[in-house]
Amino acid sequence: MITVSLIGGLGNQMFQYAAGKMLAERHGVPLVLDLGGFRKFGQRAFLLDQLLVPEAADISPERASHFARGLWKKRINRLLERANLPALAIHPDQYCEPHFHYDPEFETLGPNSALFGNFQSERYFGPVGDRLRAYFSPRPPLSVIATEQLARIAGSVLPVSIHVRRGDYLNAATARAHGLLSEPYYRRAIEQIEAKLGQRTDFFVFSDDPAAAEKVLSFIPSSRMTYVHGDPERPWEDMALMARCRHHLIANSSFSWWGAWLNSSPDKIVVAPRSWFAPAQLKRMKTNDLYPSGWILV
Repeated sequence: MITVSLIGGLGNQMFQYAAGKMLAERHGVPLVLDLGGFRKFGQRAFLLDQLLVPEAADISPERASHFARGLWKKRINRLLERANLPALAIHPDQYCEPHFHYDPEFETLGPNSALFGNFQSERYFGPVGDRLRAYFSPRPPLSVIATEQLARIAGSVLPVSIHVRRGDYLNAATARAHGLLSEPYYRRAIEQIEAKLGQRTDFFVFSDDPAAAEKVLSFIPSSRMTYVHGDPERPWEDMALMARCRHHLIANSSFSWWGAWLNSSPDKIVVAPRSWFAPAQLKRMKTNDLYPSGWILV
């Protein structure tokens, strides 16, 4: 069987699940979800059970040690690298993602692998993409508020989603890693979309900080803006609503990455930030595999 350790918010969990599902499908073996990370770090909750993910109903607590072992090895290897010493020997069935960009060694993993990493690239799961889009649909019925917002999106001639991410990105350590997208990015991104479409669009704004979003997007006429005030306890609904828009302007966030990716239309336009991380972090990371083919980088 394939075991994948899950951690982080909904978008990160979806990337990790997708990679695990691809590997399990390749070998024709079951996929087991390891939730040890949520027991160790309580800031985030397991959310894949709110989607139509079949394995989410079959959690195996006895496999929680995979996360602990993977995290321990990652930290030790970081210290060894600083001391110019060789990394710890890798168990043949345990795979720790070595870097942010796609790793071709993933293709060589066997049918009993335990995965630990982020796997933020469509290259890890492209062949099962259609199945994942079905699995990543909400399991519970949409709330009344979400249903009303969905009707507004459906009634728009040309709905475009905009995501403004703040929340934990305002924490000093997180901001040093990710950075914050400001008004210039959104101006350039909207120019790109409107130049491509050549007609008036309706913007549906998703944000974990509506006040910040209003400030960043103050250059857009309010008559063209709809702020989607979703339930922060039901983030899968906002993601589903994003996916129902025709085109997408995303933030440097796995959440809106998935909101755009889940839209299966071949004609969609997706504008994404070229600076996915803050400048210092970006120098150490290769992000070229993060963006699916055809996405426009600004």
